[in-house]
Amino acid sequence: MFWTAKTKERIAAPHLFWRRPPRRRRHPTARTALVCLAYGLVGAVLAQNQSLTSPSTTTITLGSAQSTVLSLPAPASFPLYISLSLCAIPASLAANDSFTLPVQLAKSLYVSNSSSNPLPGPSADPDATGVPRGSKGDSSALEYGYANVTIRAANEGNLTISIYAPDANDLLEGGDGTWSDESILASPGGGGGDRNEQWTFELGLANGTESVPYLATGQPGFRLEDTDATSVLLAATNQSQSYTPVLASTSDLAFPLARSHCFLRRAMTNNVATPSRIANSLTSRGYGPGERNQFLISDLARGTNFTAWLVENSTSSDGSSQMRVYDPVFFATKETDSCRLVFDVPSCPNVAYAVPAPQSISTSQLISYFNKTVSASLANFSRTLTTFPCDKEPYGLYSVVSKCSDCLDAYRGYVCAVVMPRCDDAPPNVSLNDTVPDTYDSNGDLIASWFLPDSYQSRLVRSEPFASRTPLFGPANLSSTFPFLFNDSSYPPDPANLARESPFPYSEIPPCLDVCHLVQARCPPFLNFVCPKTDGSGPKGGTGSAAWGQTQPVPSTERLANDIYGSSLQHRAADRWGNVLQSDLTMALQFIDPFAKQPFEAPLLKKPRAPGGGNKGS
Repeated sequence: MFWTAKTKERIAAPHLFWRRPPRRRRHPTARTALVCLAYGLVGAVLAQNQSLTSPSTTTITLGSAQSTVLSLPAPASFPLYISLSLCAIPASLAANDSFTLPVQLAKSLYVSNSSSNPLPGPSADPDATGVPRGSKGDSSALEYGYANVTIRAANEGNLTISIYAPDANDLLEGGDGTWSDESILASPGGGGGDRNEQWTFELGLANGTESVPYLATGQPGFRLEDTDATSVLLAATNQSQSYTPVLASTSDLAFPLARSHCFLRRAMTNNVATPSRIANSLTSRGYGPGERNQFLISDLARGTNFTAWLVENSTSSDGSSQMRVYDPVFFATKETDSCRLVFDVPSCPNVAYAVPAPQSISTSQLISYFNKTVSASLANFSRTLTTFPCDKEPYGLYSVVSKCSDCLDAYRGYVCAVVMPRCDDAPPNVSLNDTVPDTYDSNGDLIASWFLPDSYQSRLVRSEPFASRTPLFGPANLSSTFPFLFNDSSYPPDPANLARESPFPYSEIPPCLDVCHLVQARCPPFLNFVCPKTDGSGPKGGTGSAAWGQTQPVPSTERLANDIYGSSLQHRAADRWGNVLQSDLTMALQFIDPFAKQPFEAPLLKKPRAPGGGNKGS
């Protein structure tokens, strides 16, 4: 808890104002109007008797389209921080499979520090009346489950706080929960909505400190690198010893309540990112200078949807504490053991994703294998490149924008993308086909069954080892590639064990063809480096271009945080399936406007398995 004092009592029923659903447009009779006025005055007086203190945390339960008014004596010191978090929604909405809670709801928090506005609410909203915000009060809408108001100085003594619950009927009709003035029935005991249809809020008050105790930054905290069946790699945007990852199974409310303090606190009680599961290290991978934290979180449930927040606890110069919460990322662990998450590869420092891996090989052995393969190719290329008088006038300056070091970096990205394919689960109906092809070309070489699709693919299903980037991982070559995996006596390389160890079948996420084009653009012409041909509309250049992906415009609704110039929940870079390599983004920076604003949508979650399958988040 972040408040020093805490109040656990719920707001009593007599202090509530009920309203009819907005669909009822009948005009009230004179007698009803008088009753409304009488109950409104009584309710207002009773509500003013419900006095709060600062600092405190108060749980408030309201029915649909219901409101309450609370009073707070002017604190001895300012600023006054007032926050409202949505903790739970009505049961009927939660049980409705077709209902999705909007990320932005109607204004729920109104504050007045003026005697001329004793009952702050929609009719006295600063945005509607033109009164300068902060002079006589303020208001805030719930956005991702969180609203907040800061009062910088006292005005006329006591403060009045009004809280308005959304109208469930309006939400079901596609609205944002706004209620109508003409539907008000200020009766503490009736009207409005069903008492069992309750919204639960948490009101937090604090004052006199340099920093607000709880801060939802609205900024990205993590870049999701990739996952395998039991682990995830999350890279922070900066470096701090105060960073703490919070990881919980994704629920239906994880997205619309992403910034709610009480929702986050509930996730922290179920945090699967325990210290024993976290490996924290530093990396310079990514954009921007300097190093940043990266967290490898292991021992996760396979095939499960997760939500990950980054929390930073800090202390201000006046000794006050602050919990700073960054917007979450959403991901799913893989279902099979075909892929292994690797990073910090010496020859490929920008690689941080899952690659095909034999089942029993250790991660360090796998990295050693790939590092040896890539190093040999880089050494040969570097040796050829040194025959050119790099960066020396007048013949060595082959470009006004690139140097030989840029060429070598581009080639490194190309080789790493080809040698270390990005791996994902294969479709469930695909099986291994280890039949050696019997078709030969004119030189007597085997021709694998490569296919030529009509358009570029975001997934290439690798069921035939000979038609993949990792043929040595197939059953036919596995025992010679990794002889230490087998033992002639206890674990012989028989067909069953070879098939069990092989990562096939798996899905490959092909690298963008621009990774190859980057080598062409940055290297000296004498190397005569040529990429597969394409007309831009499809892989017309033959089987070579079919093994690559094509750069496509990535809407902001399908981007992850902090790939291009940072972002908030509304602006994410890198598509939601992780179909991006670091070198791809280097090229993509030239084409994609990272600041283009587009509507944001909830993350795509994996569908639950059929009965009898593994555990999955909802």
